[in-house]
Amino acid sequence: MSASPSSSPPQSPAPGASAPSRLNTVIARNAAFITVGQLALKIVNFLYTLYVVRRLGGSQFGQYSTVLGWVGLFFIFAELGVSQYASREVARDHSQSSGMFWNLIGIRLALAVVGIIGITAGAMAVGYSHALVLGVFFFTWTFVLSAIEAPLEAVLNAHERMDLVTILSVFQQIVYNLMAGFVLLRGYGFIELIAVGNIAMLPQIALAIYYVRKHKLIHRPVVFDYKRWPAMIRFGIPFAMITLALTITFSADTVMLSKFRDSAEVGWYNVAYNFSRSLLFFFSGLSTAIVPTLSREFVRDSSTVERWFHRFVKFIALTSIPLAAGGMVVSSQLIPFLYSAQYAPAALAFAIIVWDVPCLMFTSLAGNITTIVNEEKSAARIYGTIAVLNVILNLILIPRFGMIAASSTTVITDLVGVVLFHQLLGKKLKLPDMRPVLARVVVVAALVALVAWLLMLAAWPLILVLITCAGVYVFLVVALRLLNDDERRIVARLFQRLIPQPQPQP
Repeated sequence: MSASPSSSPPQSPAPGASAPSRLNTVIARNAAFITVGQLALKIVNFLYTLYVVRRLGGSQFGQYSTVLGWVGLFFIFAELGVSQYASREVARDHSQSSGMFWNLIGIRLALAVVGIIGITAGAMAVGYSHALVLGVFFFTWTFVLSAIEAPLEAVLNAHERMDLVTILSVFQQIVYNLMAGFVLLRGYGFIELIAVGNIAMLPQIALAIYYVRKHKLIHRPVVFDYKRWPAMIRFGIPFAMITLALTITFSADTVMLSKFRDSAEVGWYNVAYNFSRSLLFFFSGLSTAIVPTLSREFVRDSSTVERWFHRFVKFIALTSIPLAAGGMVVSSQLIPFLYSAQYAPAALAFAIIVWDVPCLMFTSLAGNITTIVNEEKSAARIYGTIAVLNVILNLILIPRFGMIAASSTTVITDLVGVVLFHQLLGKKLKLPDMRPVLARVVVVAALVALVAWLLMLAAWPLILVLITCAGVYVFLVVALRLLNDDERRIVARLFQRLIPQPQPQP
């Protein structure tokens, strides 16, 4: 970009701009920053992950994934949803920034101590090896650092400074990748890889403090109002239940695989799982950008939320279904090409779990919308249902079918979530009839998959297959007129934000 996004405050729209235009501008700006940042992160992380996977090998990568999965199951108990609650409330009333910030730090520090002791003891109790327990202990120390870092980001998010939050994420990941890469280059293993993550968080915290002070978002003195803590925790519980349910859904399969299958299969599954999640980078920027802005707008005009929800549902269908169809067809060549031949067994798991991308995009959007419209308790019940179903199916199927069962269960349970969220939001919002659009999207997806299959049969190089399929997709979207005039303008505005425009010379 032509200038650092932190060098000046966001530019306001022209005085004569309409309210919807101003809202579109804010969302487009934040979405653009997040998308660019996440694209950079995905590229860096993808290259880094390739290096880690190849350097550690299947067994150590499986142990590394087991530690992350075990700690991930209990992470929410070191947070209890208070960060999400505080961010939403500050977005609606900026005068609460200082009070929420200091109390959020106090609550999270207290919970971090409990988490370090409890989660490490739990790993010992279930019989994990000494190496895994040590890895768990080192990883839980990130709770202490997150108790400072997360409140800083919550305040920046609430003030709609997604540009600064994105810079922090990119900066921290680059620092971590450099440090972790050095550790692996010296021949150390997964335990040292986990431990270095704590050190890598320190520069990010320092930069976050600088941003918050520069923009005068937090004021001293430091005040901990312990009487507010029970209420903050009580209001955060629905968000905690959502996060806990999501964590169980995301991590239970890895933990169960580690108990019933060897570390190599755990590594194969996590290659497929993590790669499918990396395909969500573009949507994540858009979905995250709407929360603070639409939380404020919902109080003023709830119809604004409906309009943006409609647009996102269409975007999800238009991008994710063709992506899943094409990804399934090329998986047998794509996974070995990216991760080496030793991870070829992960291709089948990826061919299945890539179909979770449309489901996860919709449930993620729906979860954010429930936060905006004050339906987080209903969302917690839905996510809880998904989590319970996920655990039950995995317990039944993983011992017999391994990573194939884990992949299939992920798709099935998230599809249940799609149905439940559609029913919930149908009662709260006016949902459009999406069947005509979905029918045309299915046609696009089928044709893209057919082209990919024919080109692979013809033994085309994988890169040419992917480029050709992308061209076919764009042609079909235009030919079938899947975007209306208003949607094309929003896309154009987003790309204008993503791609810097030349400034006129004086």
